[in-house]
Amino acid sequence: MSFKINRIFWKFFYSLGNLQLAITLLLIISVFSSIGTIIEQEKSTDFYELNYPVSSPLFGFLSSKLILFLGLNHIYTTTWFLVLLTTFGISLFSCTLSRQIPSLKMAKLWRFFKTQKNIRNNGMTFVVSGVSLNHFSYLLRKKDYNVIQQNEYVYAYKGLIGKIGPILVHLSIILILLGSITGFLSGFIVQEIVPKHEIFHLQNVISAGPLSFIRNDFEGYIKDFKIAYSEEGIIDQFYSDIEILDDQMLYQTNKVIFVNEPLKYEGITFYQTDWGISCLELTINGSNKINVPLNQISLTNNSRFWLGILEKNKKILIILQDLTGKYLLYNSEKMFLGTGEIGQKLFINGDELRITKIIPETGMQIKSDPGIYLVYFGFLGLIFSVFFSYISYVQIWAIKKNNQLWIYGNTNRAIYFFEKNILSILDTLKSESIKLLDTSLNQN
Repeated sequence: MSFKINRIFWKFFYSLGNLQLAITLLLIISVFSSIGTIIEQEKSTDFYELNYPVSSPLFGFLSSKLILFLGLNHIYTTTWFLVLLTTFGISLFSCTLSRQIPSLKMAKLWRFFKTQKNIRNNGMTFVVSGVSLNHFSYLLRKKDYNVIQQNEYVYAYKGLIGKIGPILVHLSIILILLGSITGFLSGFIVQEIVPKHEIFHLQNVISAGPLSFIRNDFEGYIKDFKIAYSEEGIIDQFYSDIEILDDQMLYQTNKVIFVNEPLKYEGITFYQTDWGISCLELTINGSNKINVPLNQISLTNNSRFWLGILEKNKKILIILQDLTGKYLLYNSEKMFLGTGEIGQKLFINGDELRITKIIPETGMQIKSDPGIYLVYFGFLGLIFSVFFSYISYVQIWAIKKNNQLWIYGNTNRAIYFFEKNILSILDTLKSESIKLLDTSLNQN
């Protein structure tokens, strides 16, 4: 019974190594991956209900209800998409075991054609007279062919490494798929907005796989935050100086991160993504220190500013647009009162106020992707497979019968260059044979 089940399993497994099935799966994966670049991913339910209303679906059928039901709002982590990737990987693995590896083993075996009929029924054929089979074998060896000769039969081949290319392609794609699935299942993304000189933990989870583990045995500390401006006054870059502390508050590592230069710590990567202004520090009558929290106001043209209230009774509003230290003042009726800079004195209702400091905050995206190195190795394998794929696998058979040398050649690519190479060997063979004949005649 177990033998029968085992046989059915392997029969089913090898049936998955079908070229048409693999191409179909690849097309389906490509289509849904393209859809994932069109439909916004990982947004809130309200976002889809607003942008894809049921009352007027896009293209007549694409509504928020369908998007949420099929999981098109998070395509790359849906169960059905992971099943597609897994099936595609199994199909490639089955093809590798059932077709490519046996083909490689067959390529290592040598066999002879023992009649001209075998040669005539195959591809590129040449017939030359009055030449030496041994000399032909010698010229093939000079061209780096592996040559096996047995009496009047010759078999030669080279470029066996070219047969490894397709196997390496499949294994590389399988590694990429495995790395992607591992990342989907075990990875997570955390978004944090942290004021300068504050400690943070991994709390605001944006997405996490079902097998992910969000660590809480370390803390981060924002030691400093700075913004660099260009000569035109435009933000050029922003920097966060981050320290990583263990659960005993002991220093582990630190780095100044900026866009495209993250901090990596034990499989977790800290990316610089955004910045903001947390609050203002000010003094009242030269002694009392208070903090005024600021709220970010985003505009439709993707610009933003920060708004705070200096005097609660009469609502003196302060507006900042950046960290340069300049601010605008308005009253509760939205009347413009004037401008100022950090450090200047303000007199409001008989009190002397001085804004002494802007407290910035940094925005970070913190990611863990355990499968990323599998993806890297997969793409590295694909790069090498490209080089291997340019190497032609060439086979040559030859038979010497009745003073005629029958030659058959076969290659899996670059047929023109292969034919040119064979003709070059035959030209050399003929010219050297003529020289030997002339030498023999002269001696006689």
